[in-house]
Amino acid sequence: MKIVDLKCPNCSGSLKKEGDMLVCDSCGASFAIDYDESDVEYERLQGEAEREERQLAHEKELLEKKYELQSRAQMETEQRQLKKKQADDLRSTVLGFVILGVFIFIIGSVIIFALQFKKHMDMPNEDIATVTPTPAPNYDITPEDVADSMNDFIDAGRICQMNIMECTIKNENGIIKTFHKTDAVFLGAYIVSGIPDVRADQSTRLVLIYQVTWHHDDLGDQICYDGVYFDGIRVNPNGGIISDFSPKTIWRSDAAWGWACAYSFEDYDQCYRENITALGGTVTQLDVDGSI
Repeated sequence: MKIVDLKCPNCSGSLKKEGDMLVCDSCGASFAIDYDESDVEYERLQGEAEREERQLAHEKELLEKKYELQSRAQMETEQRQLKKKQADDLRSTVLGFVILGVFIFIIGSVIIFALQFKKHMDMPNEDIATVTPTPAPNYDITPEDVADSMNDFIDAGRICQMNIMECTIKNENGIIKTFHKTDAVFLGAYIVSGIPDVRADQSTRLVLIYQVTWHHDDLGDQICYDGVYFDGIRVNPNGGIISDFSPKTIWRSDAAWGWACAYSFEDYDQCYRENITALGGTVTQLDVDGSI
């Protein structure tokens, strides 16, 4: 293509291309464009080259995106396969430990059983005869079982009674008087057996009755009766009894003497009924020394 200075031949003004014509900006004269055949072919080839370059760039961009998508899909596939392999390895490891543990447990059990069996077989006959299972607790005590321990029961019961140190009485005028316990004298002991609707360790009860003295400096002494009981006493297979010597007192009814709280009974028979016969079992009276 030739480069020429496009000037108007009439006024030397600048020419601009409008369609297939050149137009002067100054005088408005129009001139036809005389194309050279080689210039037209150059422009055509140049346009095709530009189009081809753009096409190649577009195809390159598509290939790059396709490669990126394929790479990402490949990476995700590899990650999923890696996670699956790790999970499979973990399950295999856990299963291996479980199988190993069961195997060790079975082998250990067999060894222990074999050792115990051998020990049993090697034991002399006289030793075998003395091996007996541990008996269930026997709470069905008898007077003979507690005879040797009665003094301990009596002392423990008196301490329990003396720990209740004072009580209050309201007279007919509403005046409250405070009494202090000065003594608790043991009167009698009873075994109540076969008590219904209770636990095995409460089905037999040892009950001790005491005569207690309440004193007021102005009113003098008030003689009452009260009881303590022992539960959970069981027979010692080697003789005697097993007990913690921890006595308890019953929850007294309104028939008991006192105010605000019921402390003891003025009437011996009422004390006997609420501490012993109200339990519903079989009553056996003991002498002071624990015998019948």
